Amino acid sequence: MHTKTVNLAELDDQPQEIREAIAFYAAHTVLPIHFTAAERDRHYSTLEQAGYLERIS
Repeated sequence: MHTKTVNLAELDDQPQEIREAIAFYAAHTVLPIHFTAAERDRHYSTLEQAGYLERIS
């Protein structure tokens, strides 16, 4: 599967749920934040469906 890349200059053109999922993913990778598995699954699923992440399992 070919994944898409994120162009931050065009992020405002994306739907709200995509922007939220990208923000969550970015924050989760650089900040020591706590989140539930349900939050992670919701955002990762959004990114998988949009083609930004490959499904892991």
